[in-house]
Amino acid sequence: MRVRIAAVQFAHRPLNDFEEFARQVRTDVTLARDYDSQLVVFPEYLTGALLTIPGSGEGMAAWHRWTGPYVDLFSSLARETGTWILAGTHLTPQGERTTNTAHLFDPAGGVHTQSKLHLTPCEVDPWELAAGEAVHVFDTPLGRLAVLVCYDIEFPEAARAAAEAGADILLCPAATDDRSGYWRVRYSCHARAVENQVFVVLAPLVGGAHVRFLEQGYGRAAILSPCDVPFPRDGVVAEGEWNQHLVVIGDVDLGLLAEIRERGSVTPRLSRRPEYRCVPVKIDGLQAVR
Repeated sequence: MRVRIAAVQFAHRPLNDFEEFARQVRTDVTLARDYDSQLVVFPEYLTGALLTIPGSGEGMAAWHRWTGPYVDLFSSLARETGTWILAGTHLTPQGERTTNTAHLFDPAGGVHTQSKLHLTPCEVDPWELAAGEAVHVFDTPLGRLAVLVCYDIEFPEAARAAAEAGADILLCPAATDDRSGYWRVRYSCHARAVENQVFVVLAPLVGGAHVRFLEQGYGRAAILSPCDVPFPRDGVVAEGEWNQHLVVIGDVDLGLLAEIRERGSVTPRLSRRPEYRCVPVKIDGLQAVR
């Protein structure tokens, strides 16, 4: 089965009102749908620029103010276009705590969530966010999807858990503010694609807004595959240009994943060992290196 995916390099910027944000989002979803995309992926902290709207307030209350309009906007877009939309992440109230939560909207208007599992330093202090507790694998008509938010993709065990639960496509909404941060996430995405024999979709935040810790975004979107004969030799299905507002579109073939998992040039999923024994080896009689 082929799935056409659109990964959005979303440029955030200061806003005057919510309609500016909604107009930009609608344009991206409409463009993706014009190219027959079935799944659209937006970046982490997609809603950050909403805090620049006059009167938004401060702190977590400013984020929570926009939760309802954000959910309503993407629910209606998914229904209107018949498209699955991963609407990036939004800081969402969960009881007395707040989580950095990805929202997956289905064409029937349903909303499915995945909270970020591993928190970066600013998400711990000063934001005091709560971490998610589980990796969710969504069984959809497009295949089984899992969401690993930015830093989460740097932890092989999280992706492995998703793959072993049947995920074929890992979605990575991300927000990185410099080149080193971007490449940490990008290299991790490709490693997860190779070792788990899955597709990975990276959608980064670009541009800049006057919001603490979201002053600038750096990156380019990518749709990545395993590196094996049926796929592009470098494992890059599609890729954007640096730091521009773009919708990057590519096709993935889930049938090819099944083939290479059984008969690929290498078969990491079949070759895995359930555990590894580490043996300390002391080497005597050598001079210390000065």
